[in-house]
Amino acid sequence: MKPKRGASLQWKLTVGLVLIVVVPLAVSYFLIDQIGKVAANFAAGEADTHVVVMDKALGVYRDLFVTTKNYQAEVADRLAHRPDLLALAPDADLDSLLTDTLRGVALLRADGTVVKEANRPPTGPQWRDKVLDQPLGTDGATLRLTFEVPATLQDNYQELKSQVDTSRQVITQVRNALPEGYRTAFFVMMALAGLAAVAFGFVASTLVTRRIAALVTTARKVSDGHLDARVELRGKDEMAELGDAFNTMLDDLAQTRSQIEYLQRIGMWQDVARRLAHEIKNPLTPIQLAVQQTVSAYKGDDAKFKRLLTDTKEIVEEEIEGLRRLVDTFRTLGQLPKVEKHPIELAEVIEELKLDPTFATSLELDPPANPVTVRADKLLLKRVLANLVENGIHAGADAGGSGKVVVTWRASTDSVAITVDDSGKGVPDDAREKIFEPYVTTKTTGTGLGLAIARTIAIEHGGELALATERAPTGGARFVITLPLRGPEASLA
Repeated sequence: MKPKRGASLQWKLTVGLVLIVVVPLAVSYFLIDQIGKVAANFAAGEADTHVVVMDKALGVYRDLFVTTKNYQAEVADRLAHRPDLLALAPDADLDSLLTDTLRGVALLRADGTVVKEANRPPTGPQWRDKVLDQPLGTDGATLRLTFEVPATLQDNYQELKSQVDTSRQVITQVRNALPEGYRTAFFVMMALAGLAAVAFGFVASTLVTRRIAALVTTARKVSDGHLDARVELRGKDEMAELGDAFNTMLDDLAQTRSQIEYLQRIGMWQDVARRLAHEIKNPLTPIQLAVQQTVSAYKGDDAKFKRLLTDTKEIVEEEIEGLRRLVDTFRTLGQLPKVEKHPIELAEVIEELKLDPTFATSLELDPPANPVTVRADKLLLKRVLANLVENGIHAGADAGGSGKVVVTWRASTDSVAITVDDSGKGVPDDAREKIFEPYVTTKTTGTGLGLAIARTIAIEHGGELALATERAPTGGARFVITLPLRGPEASLA
């Protein structure tokens, strides 16, 4: 029996907001005078604190002005006593006098003409020039120094001083008397704030509960068997992120379910393949021996019959050889080795494919800028890639092309995608859904087990092998292998 449902979350949130706003409002209505006095004193005290701090800041500004002025005067006085500058030497090294604050130096004769000057470019718009003329000797010569000072320093000082004066006026007004009608204005303001809070709370709670209800509805649909159900939550807030995470979880569950079902089907096929391989292999050798003995036992001179026996022997041996190859294929599906993962460089595995002379001229590699390491079984992963490359070469050749195959791999945050593109005719639409099933093939030759084995190996690595919905840039089919990147505990050492 389902428990009786209580009040909805929407009403709980709304009532909670109403109480939070109304209770302080009711209390403040009766204590408005005391609240006003406390607020005024508190505001005045806070303002006093701020004024003290701003007064100190003004003092710092004034000290900075005095220090800067004294520093510039000291620099000018020291330079004015240098012999080379007193002599107005044309070869005086003025460039060496420039510093972070001293931007320009000029030697002027008594008539104002320039003997020599040195300047560096202005630092930027946040600085301005301040020119200081210092007498040189007694002949009327002048040392002109151009200092850089902050452009907004004086404006900041004036603005801060204005704020201090305004704050003092406000403190005086607050302490002297409260405005008339303060009680009514305060109550009206609180009432409006309360109404706004209630309205906002109702709307916000409606939005929140509606989204939560959408999540609950979707979860119930999934539990009822509608595995394709997904929730749609608009926006960019936390609830939308929760909806995206919920959908991602459902997608992962659907993929996992699909992989489990696929592995179950492969498991049944493996069991059938093992039994079938055993049942077929046992009688093959006796059949072949019986035919061979029959042919060798004939000692007659009937040339026509002897030729018939010889043809029969060749046919039987050929068919037996074909059955043995089929048995080996069955054994491959029925006895897939266990995956043993180790950290490996992906490029190392893929580049080894080019060592196969049947792949060397048709295979083109497109590696990423940075190396990619995965945890995988090197032999099994290479087997998957070799199968896809071989299929791609055959597909391109069947289409009358060069059989070119391009292998590309790119890493994301937690996985790597390996794409194998061929130049064939692509996979027909009616074969896309079953191309990874055992004994299904679009080639004129083959058993149709290669892709089934390849996908099984990819899934057992924690990844997936899929046929892309779009065609490859090379014009043919695109197969994508997705593998998780190696964990932090893995090491190449």
